[in-house]
Formats: sequence, C-alpha cells, structure tokens
Amino acid sequence: MKKKLYLKTVKGKGRGVFCTATIAKGEVIEVCPVIVVSAEEFTALNATALMDYSFYFDKTENTLSLTMGFGSMYNHMQYPNAVYILDREERQMVFTAHENIKAHTEICINYGGEYGKDYNKWFVDRGIYPI
Repeated sequence: MKKKLYLKTVKGKGRGVFCTATIAKGEVIEVCPVIVVSAEEFTALNATALMDYSFYFDKTENTLSLTMGFGSMYNHMQYPNAVYILDREERQMVFTAHENIKAHTEICINYGGEYGKDYNKWFVDRGIYPI
C-alpha cells in the first residue's frame, strides 16, 4: 500500500510534509526527480525565493538541484526522522525513513545532509529563528 503524502501548515515553519499511514524505519518515503540548475544560472536563482528550496547538486561546480514532488517541502530538524540521498547519476533525490514515523507526524530532514549536523547558521542568515 502506497503511503500518501500531504502538506500541512506547521506553526513557526510554514508548510511541512506529513503522511497518512505509518512509515517503517528504512522504508523509502519518496523518490523525487531533480532539475539541475547550471553554475551560469546559480546567481540568478540565488536572487529568488527558490534558492531556499534547492539543494546543491555539485557544490564544487556550483550547480543546484530543484527537487520535484514533495522533496523541497520537507522541513529541517537537527535529528530528523528521515534522511535523503542525492543520486546524481539518476538525477533524483531518495528520501528514506530514519526511524519509524507514525501517521500524521511531520516528516523532517537535516538540511545539511548529515544526521545531527548543526544547521542553525542557515536559519540565522535568513532571519529565521533556529528550530
């Protein structure tokens, strides 16, 4: 049975991703295709709100990825209940449950890409209070 994801407004965060049924630890939540933004387009994208919804595709090449599906809507937690892996070859982002996630619980990732990584500076730089 496929888990249905949905968006819900979360106080202090904006919209967040939730699911209608329990997701087991290790289960794939979603596989999202990504659109790669070239280094030439990086500066233009950086001047828009889309920058806050993008991930680095290749930091050394200064390329970004815009993640389709719910991929760009997951909120941040330092110790999240989900993790993601960027598959550059397939140009997709795979989101997986890091722990059992009960139905109607917010699904969060760590924006730094590493479980437990302190990413508060990202929020402070944008005038958002760390969560």
